[in-house]
Amino acid sequence: MNHEDEIKLIAYRIWEDEGCPDGLHQEHWVRAETVWREEYMQVAVAASAKPKARKPSAKKKRSRPQAKSSKR
Repeated sequence: MNHEDEIKLIAYRIWEDEGCPDGLHQEHWVRAETVWREEYMQVAVAASAKPKARKPSAKKKRSRPQAKSSKR
């Protein structure tokens, strides 16, 4: 879905939430653009956030091989 389609959908939902009034399409469009921009910015900020640096993991000690039991 492209940018304009997303705004159309948001504007349509605003229109429905307000009871489908006539003559407010421009206001709904502007509000929908604002909502889209805020959501887009949140996604962009989250995507650009650097992941926290991981501490190097300590190497696990290798267990010593156990002596094989001899059957006599």
